[in-house]
Amino acid sequence: MEFLVTGATGFIGKRVVKQLLLKDIKVVASDINIQNEQASFLEYLKKYDLNTTKLKLIELDVSIKENINSVFNNNNITHMICCGYQMSNMIDKNPIKASEINILGMTNLFESTVNHHVKRMIFPSSESIYGNSQKVYGNKPVHEDDYCGLQHQSFTYAVMKLLNEFMAQKFITNHNVSIACTRPSVVFGFGRKRSSLMWAEDFATLPALGKPVHLPFPEDNKDNFIYVDDCAEQMVLLALKDKLNYFAYNSGSETVSGKELYKIIRELIPDAEVTFDNNSSYTPFIDEQNDKRIREEIDFQPRSLKEGIKAHMNEARRNNNLEEIS
Repeated sequence: MEFLVTGATGFIGKRVVKQLLLKDIKVVASDINIQNEQASFLEYLKKYDLNTTKLKLIELDVSIKENINSVFNNNNITHMICCGYQMSNMIDKNPIKASEINILGMTNLFESTVNHHVKRMIFPSSESIYGNSQKVYGNKPVHEDDYCGLQHQSFTYAVMKLLNEFMAQKFITNHNVSIACTRPSVVFGFGRKRSSLMWAEDFATLPALGKPVHLPFPEDNKDNFIYVDDCAEQMVLLALKDKLNYFAYNSGSETVSGKELYKIIRELIPDAEVTFDNNSSYTPFIDEQNDKRIREEIDFQPRSLKEGIKAHMNEARRNNNLEEIS
């Protein structure tokens, strides 16, 4: 096997590469800005004492079909995990470039599964495709078959993900290729750089470094959380399974309120200073996912939220030469 990973130096992508190398699988790791990201990416992998002889690092702009074809022509790609994407804050600044990457680029990758006989392609969609409020669904965990219309969307990012899912299913129907996606909830972990959800970094990193954190939502706000390494491993396991039963999978994991999140943080860092903006709006996502489908499909249990936050905090502390919390 040989995997092509797009967006490989990003927040989730580098964890996907790590998981693949831990399984001794060849990886072609690509990104649009490899020159600036290469040093920090290799430094990240080095910390895990990985065998990088099976790693090839290349620059790739997925909006240019010829560049993708060149990657396939010069490698023996069998699987793809496609994490490269422009995030919400970058979409608003440059919608044309975002459309080239998020719409044209993803469609180019779907087409490459046909043209180059890829065994499986996995990509992260988003829980944002369910709209900006739990109210649409009532007081229940949202299932993959639940649906909301565009009238419940407020982010271009979410609509682009909806279009990606629509296009992917067209390729599945018309060409009988194997493509599937996850719908990650709030992905947290150390090392976010470009995101409109920087609070999903700060809520654990800042207390871990002895700094106060202010969260931009009320203390009774609810969100579903998944640790970044678990999000990456879900995609790897879906890519490796011989046959999948579904196209879309909620990442799921654990739902807590701001108060419950505060309690976990204080259990790990007893003197942590955490405040909330009780006059602010609630986060524009559903509150809870039904994740039974993915747990049964790949027989993988994500770590508890407390275990994930502890791992997040310890990575932040290691990167700042501080002793890990036990």
